[in-house]
Amino acid sequence: MQPVSLPSRKRWFRNGLLPALLLVTMFSRAQTPGTGLWTGASADIRLAKTWTLNVNTQVRFSDNIQVTRAYLGELGLSYKLNKHWAVSGYYRYTGRLKKNKEEGGYYYRPYHRFYGELNYDQKIGQGLKLAYRLRYQNQFKDDNSAVVVDKSYLRNKLELSYSNPSQLTPFVSADLFYRIDNTDNTGGFDQIRYKAGTNVKFTKAHSLDLFVFTDAALRNSGEDSGLILGATYKLKLGRTAGKKKE
Repeated sequence: MQPVSLPSRKRWFRNGLLPALLLVTMFSRAQTPGTGLWTGASADIRLAKTWTLNVNTQVRFSDNIQVTRAYLGELGLSYKLNKHWAVSGYYRYTGRLKKNKEEGGYYYRPYHRFYGELNYDQKIGQGLKLAYRLRYQNQFKDDNSAVVVDKSYLRNKLELSYSNPSQLTPFVSADLFYRIDNTDNTGGFDQIRYKAGTNVKFTKAHSLDLFVFTDAALRNSGEDSGLILGATYKLKLGRTAGKKKE
């Protein structure tokens, strides 16, 4: 067996061990008991040079991955303004587990979310990319055969990723939530989401996001979460799907 060269060891640490250390650090800082799991799949379908159709599905588990807490599906359309800027709009349907206070037992209550995004990304060094996302979201819920407003948020997300010759692209991000509606004086900044993970690239069309995150409550809002693990299969079709040789 040939000894591993020093450059290879450095690449192994940077591309493999470093993301793992970030995940362990987040795990040790998560104070709320009960681990969750978010699993899903997404497809980006390039319709034209600047237009992309986005389809996403997800199932969310809680209580140490023993309870199916929610399921969702969403559809969106993105338009690339130039090399760095893009805008998009989405509709999301969510079935969220709720207790039926009148009849007893549990049921999945429908929620409807509409949101728009402004995205910016910029390479800032060798392999490093900084991405910013501004999102406005407005959510509604079904209530006795009527649809009523639930919550509205403005969210700011910063993400730093490192692209390298390996199949792994590690990333870290922070997502700050600002509640716009002021029902019962609950408006303002109420949580921040810390996430770390890596994208595993199989081909130009197929990849897998593996991540872990936790929500930290601000101003005693009660928006804390336990440790959430996640895995999302990602597919690119159309002009982004890669060459036939793959």
